[in-house]
Amino acid sequence: MGKLYIWGWWQGNNLGDNWIKKTLATIFPEAIFIDTGVQEFEEDSFVVCGGGGLFIYDVISPWDRLENNIAYGMIGLGAEFPHISQKAVSVKERARFFYVRDQYSLDCMNIKGIEQSYDITFAKPLDVVPVETVNFNKLFLVWRDGHELIRNEQFNNYIQPGSSYEEWKYVINNNFTDIVEDDFQTGDDNIEERISDCGFIISGRYHGIVAAIQKGIPFLAIDICPKIRALLHEVGLEEYCIKISEIDKAQELILKAKNNLEEIRKIENAYCVKANDILKKQIRKAKLEILKVLSPLRLIHYGSYWMKENDVVNTMSDDLAKECILKKIDLKAYEKGTDIRIKKCTQTPNGKLCLLEHQKIMEDIKEFGADGIILNSGGLYLEEQTCEFTKDKGIVSVGISLSDPDVYPYNGKLYAEKFDLFYTNSKYSLEHQYDRQKVNINIMPFAASLVHHFYMPEVEKKYDVVIVAHARDDRKKIVEKLSTICNVGTYGSGWENSLGLVNGKEHVRAINTGKLYVSFAKTVAGYNNVKVGLFEAMACNQVVITSYMEELEDYFEIGKEILCYKEEDELYELIKYYLVHDEEREQIREAGYHRFLKDHTYEKRWNVVLENIYMQKGYL
Repeated sequence: MGKLYIWGWWQGNNLGDNWIKKTLATIFPEAIFIDTGVQEFEEDSFVVCGGGGLFIYDVISPWDRLENNIAYGMIGLGAEFPHISQKAVSVKERARFFYVRDQYSLDCMNIKGIEQSYDITFAKPLDVVPVETVNFNKLFLVWRDGHELIRNEQFNNYIQPGSSYEEWKYVINNNFTDIVEDDFQTGDDNIEERISDCGFIISGRYHGIVAAIQKGIPFLAIDICPKIRALLHEVGLEEYCIKISEIDKAQELILKAKNNLEEIRKIENAYCVKANDILKKQIRKAKLEILKVLSPLRLIHYGSYWMKENDVVNTMSDDLAKECILKKIDLKAYEKGTDIRIKKCTQTPNGKLCLLEHQKIMEDIKEFGADGIILNSGGLYLEEQTCEFTKDKGIVSVGISLSDPDVYPYNGKLYAEKFDLFYTNSKYSLEHQYDRQKVNINIMPFAASLVHHFYMPEVEKKYDVVIVAHARDDRKKIVEKLSTICNVGTYGSGWENSLGLVNGKEHVRAINTGKLYVSFAKTVAGYNNVKVGLFEAMACNQVVITSYMEELEDYFEIGKEILCYKEEDELYELIKYYLVHDEEREQIREAGYHRFLKDHTYEKRWNVVLENIYMQKGYL
C-alpha cells in the first residue's frame, strides 16, 4: 500500500504554517509531512499540497512538472498576485481535489467554475471566547513591517511607504494597558496558548486575523499582504483592514471595534460556521479520493443491459469502473439465455424479479476478493444465506432501484431491507414508500456518462424540438400540437412519424439533432419523475424542457439551467419564445451544461456510494 504525504512550508518557523500543519495532522493522522525541499514523489503514494499561500506568484516546483502517474490533491491553497501562466489551471485539471482558500486566489490563478474553500484551520477552529470575558484592555500584537517582503517589486508596490512601529505603538499604548507581542517566528504551533485571554488582536500576519475571527474577538488588520484583505472582504469586515500608512484611522477603528463587539462576533461566527461546513464536505471528498488511490475497493457489479451500449445500467457501471477495481457481470436478464447466476426469474406487472443463486455469487466473491457487491436494478436480490455470508465477512451489499416509484410494490418493498445500502432513483419513493426505520435507503438520482452521452457539434440541428422516447397517448397529443408550431423530430417506437429506435452512438446523435429537447416526466404508472433522458440530453449540451417538479430544484436552477412548464399551454409558449430568442437559449444551454458537468455525472453519483461503502467498512 502506498503512503500519504502532506507537502508544505513546514520548515519556515512560522506559527501560521505550524497551525496549518497541526490541523492537517488531526485530519490526516496517518500522513507523513514533507517540506518544500522534497521535489520527487513515490509513484504509488498520494501527495497533498497542504495549505498556505504556496502559489503566491505562480505555480512552484515541482507542481509545474509533475508526471501524470502521481496522485495528488490541493487543500487550503492561496495566492497573492495574479499568475502570469496558466499552469495552475493545468495543476487543477489533474488534481484529485483542488481547494483554494478564497475567491481572490482563484481569480489570481485564472481558475473558474469551482467551489472555493477556506483556510484549513477553520476545519478545527479555536474555542470562542465567552462574550462576558472579552478583555478589551489586553492586546495581542503581531507586528510585521514588511522589510522582508518589499524586496519583491509586487509586494513593495502593494505595501507602500508606511508608518513606523513607534507611531503604531504610540496609538496602541493609548488604547491598551496589557500588550502581548509576538512575531510568529517559532517552531511551536500553540497559537491558542499564545493568545490566551487577549480580547483584541492587531496583526500584520494572516493567521493572527484568522485567530481573531475564530475566537470571536475584535481586531485591526494591517494590510501588508493581499491575502489579508481578501480574507476580510469575504468575512464582511474589510473596514477593519488598513494599510500600514493609515495610522490616522487606527484610533477610530479600535474604538469602533470595541463598541461593536456583538455585531462583529455575529459576522465572525457566521463566517466560521460556513467555512467549517464547507471544509467538512471537502475534507470528506479529499479522504475519499485518497482512499480510492491508496486502498481501492474491489467491487462486483451485477446488471443487465437491455439497451446495449447506452443502457443506463451499462453506462453507470462503465463510470464506476473508473473509480474502483470493478468486475462487471452481465446477467442477461432480458435475453433468452439468461446467466446461470439467475436462480429464478419472475415476471412482475412492471418488470422482473430475479433471485441470484447463492453458490455462484460465493464463487464470484471468493475468486475476485470482493469488498462489496452491487445489484443494479432489474429486480435483483440475494438468497438469505448469501445475505448472512456477506454480513458475516464484512462484504458490503448494495442494491439499486432505477424504476421507482413504479416498481416499488414488486421489487424494493420485498427485498430492500436485506441490503447494507439501498438506493432509489426517486425522491418520492425515498420519502413516501420505503420504511427508513428498516431500510438503509438513500437517493441516487439519475445522471449521465460523458463516455456514452456527449455533445456532437458537427451534427446538424435539423429539428426545432427533438424527443427521444416511446410514444404514449398523452405524449402523442403534445407532439401533434407541437408539430403545428415547429419542426419536431421523434425517435422511438409508436410515433406516427418515428425516426426509428436508436441505441449507442445513434442515440447520442439523435439527441444532438434538435435546438430544444423535451423530456416527459410522467412514468407508466402515472408518477412524475426526474428521468434519465433529461440528464443524457444535458450531457449532449441540449436545452431541456420538462414539466415542473419541486424535486428539480434540487438539481438545477429553473429558468436559468433548465426550462419547466406547469400547464401544457406553457410548454408551447416556452418553445415558441426560445426558438426566436437565440441568445437567451444559448445562455440556458451553457448554464445547464456547466451545472451538469459540475454535479450530475455518474462519477459524482458513484462517489457518494463509494463513500458510504468505505464508511460501512470502517475506513471513514
